[in-house]
Amino acid sequence: MLSRRTRTALLLVPAAAALALVSACGATGTGTAGGQGGAAGANSGTTTLQQNPEFGKEPHQLLSATESREVGWFVADAGGFALYRFDKDTAKPSKSNCDAACLEMWPPVLVGEHTMTSGVDPTLVGSVAREDGRKQVTLAGWPLYRYAGDKKAGDLAGQGKGGTWFAVTPEGRKAQADDGAAPGDTGGGTGDGY
Repeated sequence: MLSRRTRTALLLVPAAAALALVSACGATGTGTAGGQGGAAGANSGTTTLQQNPEFGKEPHQLLSATESREVGWFVADAGGFALYRFDKDTAKPSKSNCDAACLEMWPPVLVGEHTMTSGVDPTLVGSVAREDGRKQVTLAGWPLYRYAGDKKAGDLAGQGKGGTWFAVTPEGRKAQADDGAAPGDTGGGTGDGY
């Protein structure tokens, strides 16, 4: 006959396994679709479609569909910061043309140990090798960046910078308040610098 302590321990094993399974399913990996969950800051004017995943090891990336009154739907990272695309880059083939001084204001989103999505089609997520050998996350072929001028989650200070930088939509297009895509967005665009 099993002691009371042994029976209690045996009952906890399936409960712990179920908890681990539920926790693992809370975030979407690159092979499944995202779920809905909490919102960004109450006064930020943004709503994020995401569940609150728990991550084991850093670094990780989370591409999360977020809505703003300013630009409509855009993609944010795990911290709620907007991600951007650069018109001087190319999507087909993927190529980053932001280097040297450009990277000081526009750090690339690098591939981490895990890249998860929430409200973003994981089949659109990829990567491109940078000249320095690091891998940068892409969305619909477009390399992704953060903007150093964004100070808090939901900020979109980089939107329209230099006529070449735009928050990226969950489909990889330029974010605009009217329909989620900039007029004449053909994917290649040119602009006037960083």
